[in-house]
Amino acid sequence: MDFETAKILLGVGLILQIIGSFTWLGDAGAVMLVGAVLALVGAHGLADYYNRRDIFNNLLYAYITAIVGVVIAAVALVGWFIHTAIYAPWALPKDLYGIVFIAVGIWVLVWLIKVAATYFERRTYRALYEATGSDNFQKAATFVWIGALTYVVLVGILIYIIGLIFAIIGAFELKPRQAEGSAKPPHT
Repeated sequence: MDFETAKILLGVGLILQIIGSFTWLGDAGAVMLVGAVLALVGAHGLADYYNRRDIFNNLLYAYITAIVGVVIAAVALVGWFIHTAIYAPWALPKDLYGIVFIAVGIWVLVWLIKVAATYFERRTYRALYEATGSDNFQKAATFVWIGALTYVVLVGILIYIIGLIFAIIGAFELKPRQAEGSAKPPHT
């Protein structure tokens, strides 16, 4: 895959992930999934171009962590509900406080999954910064990490999205490396 295709796939994939984060209820996460696949393919192309496997590997680990975390959380929640409904139906939440307690527990679990996945995503952006020198990837790494850590208080979602925007800008502004000795001589 050539450099231009890889950077465009990464950028478009990240854009679709932002869009998918707002539409996931309506499309069952399809837009987000397509964005993740495009971003992975683009990251793979950039990893090959810069000879840095960590660019691709860390993004892959981030997605795997998120998917496995969500599956574990969903199975645990459904398992708890079924177990409680069968063996202790009196323990099911019957009032607003019980429902809020469970909702807060789920939110904290989602937050922990987000922090774990973002740890690897941050490493991807740092590797891209090291490979390219683009400050936007350094900013992306910082913002997504701070966003993930503050995700639990909702403002983190906005900070995280700002980090993704920096990564998108960084992806689209990438320029191919110049070959050794092919620099243009200065005009005199």
